[in-house]
Amino acid sequence: MRFDRLAIAGVALALTAAIALFIVRGSGGTGPAAEDNLPDPAASGRGAQLLNPYCRNVPAPDFDRAPNRALVGQFDDAPYGYAVTIPSGLTAYAPPQQWMPGFGLVLSWEPRAYLQANASYDVFFDITAAAVHRRDVQGLRLHDRLLEEASTGDTLGGEPAERNRMRYQCPGDPQIYLHEGLIVVRNREIYRLELQTVPARYARDAALLNAMQRSWHWLPVSKSY
Repeated sequence: MRFDRLAIAGVALALTAAIALFIVRGSGGTGPAAEDNLPDPAASGRGAQLLNPYCRNVPAPDFDRAPNRALVGQFDDAPYGYAVTIPSGLTAYAPPQQWMPGFGLVLSWEPRAYLQANASYDVFFDITAAAVHRRDVQGLRLHDRLLEEASTGDTLGGEPAERNRMRYQCPGDPQIYLHEGLIVVRNREIYRLELQTVPARYARDAALLNAMQRSWHWLPVSKSY
């Protein structure tokens, strides 16, 4: 059993690294022309492109290109034990790995608005959703300017969830960004449904987040490794 859990942790770390690389670097294209001439406020000379998941370097401009996979409609991720519906008329993208822990969905490139669903093994032993959120807050404070944060109890697929909201600014960027997410820790797996947007878009983008929350349900985990 110990060997199995270590194997799962190792595979989960590899998949998490692949997801991070997919989000930050995309698949090697040039991306939308409008993005080519924009400075990256997160690029502050301290490797922030790789370390900061909250500022405009996420996702990469070409994350919606092959070999990454386009997804529409129902996302049934039995290996990770959950299903969620991608809102009608929108296309999400996921890395090409056999097991897909989740996906990303760009709502707007400028200003940046982004929805994502994801699962990852709790290798840091956070154990609770509140602990996961505390680690997120610490990471944001390390790289960016946190203006406000709050957490409330909620549910995701009938499971107790932590719903967190953060207002923040990125280095060199006067824009205020909003992050709203739901976190569930279930059987040492961290499940996330998250939105990054700006105040002017919040109402419509939060409606999509809430629709995905309502569609979320759990499946029997079928990991075969």
